[in-house]
Amino acid sequence: MMKYFLVSSVFVLFTSCATTSELQRNAYELSANSRLWTDDLRDDEQLNRYQVSIQAKGNHITGICMLKKSDEGWRGTLVNEFGFKAFDFIIMPKKCELLNTISLLNKWYIRQTIAGDLHFLFEIDNPGVSFQRKTVRTVAQDGSLTIRFQKKKSIVRMPDNRIEMRNLKRKIVYLLNNIPE
Repeated sequence: MMKYFLVSSVFVLFTSCATTSELQRNAYELSANSRLWTDDLRDDEQLNRYQVSIQAKGNHITGICMLKKSDEGWRGTLVNEFGFKAFDFIIMPKKCELLNTISLLNKWYIRQTIAGDLHFLFEIDNPGVSFQRKTVRTVAQDGSLTIRFQKKKSIVRMPDNRIEMRNLKRKIVYLLNNIPE
């Protein structure tokens, strides 16, 4: 009886290792082929406009985000419905910097969290960023793309090209909807 148990447990061990390596290989192939930022969502030449909603612990900011590629990286601004600027930002390959933040958001820990989230969101397709190897990408049958970064952040691109990013640690939700020209 023990011989059969030993043989069957060795067989299960080798089978599970083969299955795991196949799953890892598929996840790697998927990450190389599926990009969050398609040509429909972001243009490197023109000004990009997005309707934005940021929800965090009962607070809600909505407005328009304008984004344009420059020599330094991506430059952008977030303006609310009334035309008041919430903040400007510069996204470089290694970091994001917030500038001209409104007083409600002008605390170091809020700026640091938003800057980290924006850097993750807009640099997710850059193969040179440090978090790229730790992301897992999956495509659902409906065509939505989900990108998870450990248990900290997730991004979902819906079939209609809306983007939802969640900071799971801080419970912040960012919703972006492309505004066509």
